[in-house]
Amino acid sequence: MPNTSHPEACAPLRADAARNRTKVIEAACEQFRQGGLDIPLEDVAKAAGVGIATLYRRFPTREELIAAVFEELFASYRPVLEDAVGQDDPWTGVVRLVNGLCALQAAGAGLGDLVALRFPSSPAMEQLRLHVESQLEGLLDRARASGQLRPDADLSDLMLIFLGNAEVVRRTAQHAPDAWQRYAALQLESLRARPDAAPLPAPLTAEQRVAVLKR
Repeated sequence: MPNTSHPEACAPLRADAARNRTKVIEAACEQFRQGGLDIPLEDVAKAAGVGIATLYRRFPTREELIAAVFEELFASYRPVLEDAVGQDDPWTGVVRLVNGLCALQAAGAGLGDLVALRFPSSPAMEQLRLHVESQLEGLLDRARASGQLRPDADLSDLMLIFLGNAEVVRRTAQHAPDAWQRYAALQLESLRARPDAAPLPAPLTAEQRVAVLKR
């Protein structure tokens, strides 16, 4: 019988648990990419090579698993955001943001919710959402002040662009995988300031935006 009276005896179990957690997150990332965020968690467990009970020990709810995957994937999202907000010319930043995030959606169609800025409900994800919103609001403020972004465009318009692109990618991935590029170009043209532009309808309220942003 193994000796469990010393902390060292538990170390292999902790290492196994960490490996299982990593395997589940990696499998979930791929399964969500292929089938979306609502696929059966049994499929994730099978792909990870663990039992469903092991998955639920690590992630008692679907939301916790999605949050863990989102945290991992934010590593690919962050450079696009940082590149956009770091541009000296704010319109260039808006263009790089829209094109960069739409490209990420096209690269992982099942993860369109991440790039559409829709975050699962959890304290960590709420902090991440607020940080992202603050960064994007700053970029849009600069672009409006420069006269290049239409004055009635706001953060909810970016959200709608990315939500729409997620559907474009889903429907065109097999037969026209580059269709998102035309969609992104059209949306950018709609954001550009023009003296003859007709006023937009009212944007989403803050309450509506938060409700849509949360899965």
